[in-house]
Formats: sequence, C-alpha cells, structure tokens
Amino acid sequence: MSLAATTLRRGRRLAVTSLIAAAALSLTACQNGDDTASAAPSAAKSASHPSTTGGQSSATGGSGAQGGASAGRKGVSGTWTGKLKWLTEDKLTVAPDSGPEQAFHLLDNTEVRAAAALCEAPDGRVHTDAAGYGTTHCTLDDARKAARMGNVDVRVTVTHGTATKIAERYHP
Repeated sequence: MSLAATTLRRGRRLAVTSLIAAAALSLTACQNGDDTASAAPSAAKSASHPSTTGGQSSATGGSGAQGGASAGRKGVSGTWTGKLKWLTEDKLTVAPDSGPEQAFHLLDNTEVRAAAALCEAPDGRVHTDAAGYGTTHCTLDDARKAARMGNVDVRVTVTHGTATKIAERYHP
C-alpha cells in the first residue's frame, strides 16, 4: 500500500474519531448559563433545566437543583423525568418528553429504586411512594438493562453530573 493511501486512511480515521467525540460531548446537553430561552417545565415533565456555570446551578420552575461547587467537581445538578436510555456502561441519559436529553454518570453509590419494570420486589408486589415512584431497591445492572431497552419512565436526581438516585415512575 502506498504512503499516500495510508496517510489518507489515517486522516479519515482521525476525522471519524473527532466526529464521534464531538457527538458524544454534545449529548450531555450542557448549557452555558442561558436558561432564559427555556420555558418553565410542568411537574409531569422535566423538573429542571440547570446550567453548568462553574458549579453554580440555576433552575427554572423551582425544582430540586442545588447550587454551589465542590472542589473541582463541575457538572449539572437537578432532577429530570423521562425515558431512561443507554449511552455507555457508566453513563446513561434521561430523555424528557420536551427539552434536551440529559446525560449523567453512574457511581457505585447511585440509588436505583423500582416499581415494577426495573426489577421485581422480593414479595412480587409493586411498592411506590406517595408520588408514584418505586421504592424497591435494584442494582446498577438492572438500571443498565432498562436503559438498553429505553422504555422505562424514571426520575433521575443528578448532583455535579452524577446520578444520586434513579426512581422508576409506576404506571399500571
């Protein structure tokens, strides 16, 4: 194979890799502190649209977004509702009915709570809180499996880009 063909092939690989990396970064739906363009969400839809301005978070609609920065930790903080979707082994997304899809990281201490679809309770019954979100403890593998299916409605609480709690919304 000639040197020109090899160089062209490497150039194409580099271009494809760059494109994939740019696409993955755009999926995080980070905003540059400009929340004025988004409409106030309803309680049934996305609960917040926080920004990533150096660790300070703002939210529309009075949601559970938390402000303040932790030493060196940046990322969005807030609560979103929507379909749980797969991105990578340790990064999932939540896709609200309206608004951008929000990516978040999973850690070993991320709480996963189910009603019926994420995992089954030991007694086989559906367990929910007063708001209709599951209370049965599940594993991260259960959340990953549900994310690959892409059909489970959840509420995800995120702090500094990492999910602290994923709770399935029960609908019979």
